[in-house]
Amino acid sequence: MTERFAFFPGCISINLYPSIDRATRLVMAELDYELVDMPFACCPPPGVLRSYDEPTWTTLAARNLAVAAREGLPVLTICNGCFGSLHEASARISEDVELREEVVLALQEAGIEGAAEAADVKVLHILDLLGTPEARDRISDRVVHRLGTPVAVHYGCHYLRPSTRTGRDVEDPRVLDELVEIAGFKSVPFPQKLSCCGAGGGAWSGQEATSLSILERKLGEMSAAGAEAVVNVCPFCHLQFDQGQRRLGRGIPSVPSVHLSQLLGLAFGMKDKALGLHTHLVPARGLAKAARSARADDRK
Repeated sequence: MTERFAFFPGCISINLYPSIDRATRLVMAELDYELVDMPFACCPPPGVLRSYDEPTWTTLAARNLAVAAREGLPVLTICNGCFGSLHEASARISEDVELREEVVLALQEAGIEGAAEAADVKVLHILDLLGTPEARDRISDRVVHRLGTPVAVHYGCHYLRPSTRTGRDVEDPRVLDELVEIAGFKSVPFPQKLSCCGAGGGAWSGQEATSLSILERKLGEMSAAGAEAVVNVCPFCHLQFDQGQRRLGRGIPSVPSVHLSQLLGLAFGMKDKALGLHTHLVPARGLAKAARSARADDRK
């Protein structure tokens, strides 16, 4: 039986990187997972509104959970920030009875159905799903091109932290590395692998020099390790790696950014243009060329 999920693509993938949204839909369909579109709103971001008005932030996040609750579906995110907000809000309204009552009342007054069940909705990051033994087997079975390209993986902050809430290993996470290897690529080690991309906490818009300094250092380490691309699991991190390189200008190592969904699509034999690799500011030409060559060999 096909598993169904309330798909939460997030603002960045819809508005700035629809290639990530499209690649995710293609790959999840190939893996026999059904993504159900729902009338979600912004998550909202964990480092913006929450810093100024936490009750409103919690209520807006709970509104999204209520939407999923109406269909009885778990929420699946492809963005670390969206995961951080929705997962944290779910935990808070589950643990704090007084807060839950306030949030439910506010949502009911706004005419939002499913408010009372919002705390019961399970929130998953795409790595939570694809990292399961069953999903790993499905991925392995569908890989047709093991390109062997060396890539750097970037976990990002809100997927891992806070560990007291996520329960993840923040010192030596392995799931993304392992999925990359299952798909036939090589995950290369590099310093500062678990550090921020440089965009979080408002740094992208408010502290550009600091943001780009962090990014430049990370790109240099990836390039020195031999990575031909950086694999992310968050469109906002993707934006930093992609657009940030354009902001830095010439003279810096070029390390194309691809979302895990796009990388898996290449391994499954999907065309690079269907996955939108050509739409990035720093096109993943090396990966695209390797994938095209593999498809050409299939036709011989």
